[in-house]
Amino acid sequence: MPKNFDRQFTELELELMQIVWNLQECSIRGIFDALPDDRELAYTTVATMVKILEKKGAISCQKKDRTITVKPKIDRTTYEETSLKYLNEKVFKGDASTMVTRLLDVEDLSIDELKEIKKLLNERLRS
Repeated sequence: MPKNFDRQFTELELELMQIVWNLQECSIRGIFDALPDDRELAYTTVATMVKILEKKGAISCQKKDRTITVKPKIDRTTYEETSLKYLNEKVFKGDASTMVTRLLDVEDLSIDELKEIKKLLNERLRS
């Protein structure tokens, strides 16, 4: 599994990766079937996107008989970390406190979520 996956997914790639992460091992048909009912996407588009994700190193594909089995090569946490680093560097010019401030400003966080964030911050401050 690549540790330093440094690519950002397109919106469609991320949508398909979320499905692959949830299923862990699946066929292209399984990805297609897991799309929301109202999502108008052709099977051939999903197959093409799987090929693109494989070329990017995000997934592995194994052909057995007539079925291609798809597995993630990077885990969700690795991608989340990479995405946050990218966002912090490119959008917030390395200023993590501004990034967190914007998150708190624009998200409608529940009291429980805010308490969890506070707990995490307190734990980091003690370390």
